[in-house]
Amino acid sequence: MATLQKIRNKAGVLIAAIIGLALLAFILGDLLDSRKSLFTRANNNVGEISGKKIDIQTYELRVNNLIDIYKFRTRSTAADDKTTESMREQAWASIVEEYTYLKEYDKLGLAMSPDELNDIMLGPNLHPFMKQAFGDPQTGEYNKSNVMKFFKYTTENPNSKESVFALYIEELIKNDRLKSKYISLIQKGLSAPTFLAKSDYVENNTKVDFNFIVQRYSTIADNTITLTASDLESYYKDHKYQYEQNASKDLQYVSFDILPSDEDRKLASEWIGKIKPDFITATEAEQFVNANSDVPYEDKALKQSQMPDSIGKFMYNASVGEVYGPYFDNGSFKLARLNKIVISPDSVKARHILIQIKGKTKELAEKAKATADSIFNIISKDKKADFAALAVKYSDDKGSAVKGGDLGWFAEGAMVKPFSDAAFELKKNESKIVETQYGYHIIQVTDRGPESKKVKVAFIEKKLSPSNQTYNNVYNAAMKFASENRTFSNFKSSTVKQKIEPKIANNISETDRSIPGLESPHAMLKWIASAKKDEVSEPIQLGDHFIIASVTADRKKGFAPFEQVKSDVEVKVRKEKKVAKISEQLIKAKSGMSSLQDLGVKLSTPVETVTGISFNSYSLANFGIEPKVVAYASVYSKNKISEPIEGNNGVYIIYNTNIVPADVKNYRQSLQRLTYMFQQRANYDSKSALEKLADIKDFRTKFYN
Repeated sequence: MATLQKIRNKAGVLIAAIIGLALLAFILGDLLDSRKSLFTRANNNVGEISGKKIDIQTYELRVNNLIDIYKFRTRSTAADDKTTESMREQAWASIVEEYTYLKEYDKLGLAMSPDELNDIMLGPNLHPFMKQAFGDPQTGEYNKSNVMKFFKYTTENPNSKESVFALYIEELIKNDRLKSKYISLIQKGLSAPTFLAKSDYVENNTKVDFNFIVQRYSTIADNTITLTASDLESYYKDHKYQYEQNASKDLQYVSFDILPSDEDRKLASEWIGKIKPDFITATEAEQFVNANSDVPYEDKALKQSQMPDSIGKFMYNASVGEVYGPYFDNGSFKLARLNKIVISPDSVKARHILIQIKGKTKELAEKAKATADSIFNIISKDKKADFAALAVKYSDDKGSAVKGGDLGWFAEGAMVKPFSDAAFELKKNESKIVETQYGYHIIQVTDRGPESKKVKVAFIEKKLSPSNQTYNNVYNAAMKFASENRTFSNFKSSTVKQKIEPKIANNISETDRSIPGLESPHAMLKWIASAKKDEVSEPIQLGDHFIIASVTADRKKGFAPFEQVKSDVEVKVRKEKKVAKISEQLIKAKSGMSSLQDLGVKLSTPVETVTGISFNSYSLANFGIEPKVVAYASVYSKNKISEPIEGNNGVYIIYNTNIVPADVKNYRQSLQRLTYMFQQRANYDSKSALEKLADIKDFRTKFYN
């Protein structure tokens, strides 16, 4: 159990590099691959939390730390845009956690002793993250002996990537456990008070039957209601709290799509037809494909089911060298030539020992090769050699080393090509040395799946893509539209004139990372961040589209100004006046009446009936959501005509015909339910409260395209 303490002592500097990375999902995204010139910006703050500015250097260091962990775990060397964005989000989440939860832990004195940490990392009460990090991905088996060897290695090599990973796991587990303690502390202090439980039980279980009539607002025409400036301003002043808002913008945009023209299709079709004779007579199909196709040759054995029906049938009945096509598939004109027939399994199971070349000199490469040769000779000559023990001791792939080098089952092409080729060529229990970009691998196949007939097919592809001329034509059309419409008024007029239906995206905030209908809209979000109302963008290329957008609304954080919400105020003031007018009519009509039926006859309005309504009901059948009416009925006296009640759809008069009171002695089920509900919300509510108090400001959109 002293192993972890040794790591902490020897690699204390590394801890500082990864503190705050906890409470993230374990499967991480990939590399933030573009740093550009961010450090030269006048304002290099990506956000602000609790008044503390978060600079771009701090943020990117956090991202890089996550990248190192990801690369160690997956042996990846590249990342797509989606993965990069995921990394940025996780890095930001870790900073938010640090400035919200971690501060609370310190205030409350929450901590973990070394013994407690060791217990959940290496002891009997294993934390799920340990199994996730070191368990066999195929079987879920967790080998404690191999894990201990891994930590022993990190103790002896405190500056290694393995040590950084070990410290990361420690911080991840530590902070997760501290959060559990924090949430548990809140939960244990939460329970529903008796008076609330009793009230809740009565509200849920007191049932009311009542009759009602309703005069709908639609019976009064809107144009008969007079609205004065004083009416509107007074309502806005009294209800200003209803119009609190976060900063956001509304958007209209049009898209000029960069699509292949008819001429592009004609040229691509002609090209594939002309090259077919040469493809048929080519002596080396692989070389011919690599010299002429838009997609290089893929040396992969395919089952019939892995190809389109017509091609699969052709290839499984053809002779080597026969060509199918031309045909159009998945955006390309294609030719397919049967290159080879093979018998192979769908998957193999293998293990390996990786010897990395730790440097770029010839001497270091020779040293790595000599080590690999030496291990290979032991395995080849000594049938009793323990491959798993050698992997634990010598393999530089520590992720598989803790499992004796086992990689489990994998399909052809799942590994880098030299590795995959060798694994599928070897027989069961055969071994081989293979060199890849990762170093030298001693591979041993431990099992092979059932063998079946497969074919290797050489494909010539001519992608149907926009030519440079087509691209320029679309760009020029987009530029013409943007240059002629520099205000939203002109933008709107042009879309009507040209019969273009603009798309709408509302309430885009600084923290948004997406826009409905647009893929990877980082460049657009960056423009929106600084754009003013009525401003029109230049053409912004997003994938195969040029987007031209205009800001139609720009809301500032705080209370919405009167002009911005005037239309909503008008609707509500008009409704208030209708309520007053209808209520006055109803009061006059019901004067001296004791029967709701008589009132209905007098008003030529049918009397409706509802049964079994409780305080917590919210709607009336056929009349929609009417919580005010339901609430009024649940506490109103029996056999008495009510005063007019303002509803969502009209003004109501009710008459309770029956009330079945709840037995308050049974309130304990409400007590248990409310207590459970409060405790279950502790995690979400505490997070929301802490983040609101921290007044989090996210400026990252200004930095990334």
